[in-house]
Amino acid sequence: MERTAQFGSLLKLLDDENVEVQQGVQRALMDFDGDASHDLAALGIHLKTKESKLLSASLHAGRQKLLKEHWAMPASNLRDPDGDYESMESLLRLLSDFLHDGVTLRPSLSDELDILAQEVHPEVATPLELSSWLFSSGRFTGNKVAPFAPENSDLAWCLEEGQSNPLGLSLIYILIAQRLGMTVFGVNYPGHFLCLIDTPEGPTLIDAFHKGRPILVGKLLTDHPELSPSATKAVRQPCSLAAILLRVLANMNLAFNKASRFEDAEIVQDLMRTFRP
Repeated sequence: MERTAQFGSLLKLLDDENVEVQQGVQRALMDFDGDASHDLAALGIHLKTKESKLLSASLHAGRQKLLKEHWAMPASNLRDPDGDYESMESLLRLLSDFLHDGVTLRPSLSDELDILAQEVHPEVATPLELSSWLFSSGRFTGNKVAPFAPENSDLAWCLEEGQSNPLGLSLIYILIAQRLGMTVFGVNYPGHFLCLIDTPEGPTLIDAFHKGRPILVGKLLTDHPELSPSATKAVRQPCSLAAILLRVLANMNLAFNKASRFEDAEIVQDLMRTFRP
């Protein structure tokens, strides 16, 4: 209650023209770790768009601080394609919280994934059927309007909006499959992220961005001998969980630079340097 009452007082001073007051408000907001959504809900306050953007911007420094303080050097068990999914999800959740506006009330990434996993039809018994349920059905689609936007790396946003870039959609597929006891690997294909599953026909790529289109690996290699060595290697061998995280960070770095958010880009670059060679 004390925190919420303090927030109510700070909110009244958010657009104060006095520089010293503004600096004091910014310092005080750091204690909220970049997220005041629950405080707004407790106070029953519905901000207008302009006010919401101002508050989100004011809370952003807290989200930057939280990300830097809680990011842990990725463990060695992320070096395998079938490694520590729990640790990967924990880091993805941290990135999702960083990319959140800090104003909109929403469940955590893990809670949203749990909810979606519970909704999966009981007749879905294989990774291929899960792909169809998620993507062929149109439940999740490729974000073709803004595939490079930072939001695509916020998996909680992707789950709510039902769209993302190839990597975001693939991660939803991988993490839901894990909850259902299925195995879906990531494929770090150059310029386009894919997934790899086993089917009766043989190893099969799943293109989540294009409605979960299945592509037999053997047929792809036979029909397209012109594939580059890096592309051929990628489809033959699933990538590590660390490689997936690095690609998420690379996407965020690109998105922040495109949006001239250079301070955020520098933070992401620092996170990328925590990965052991």
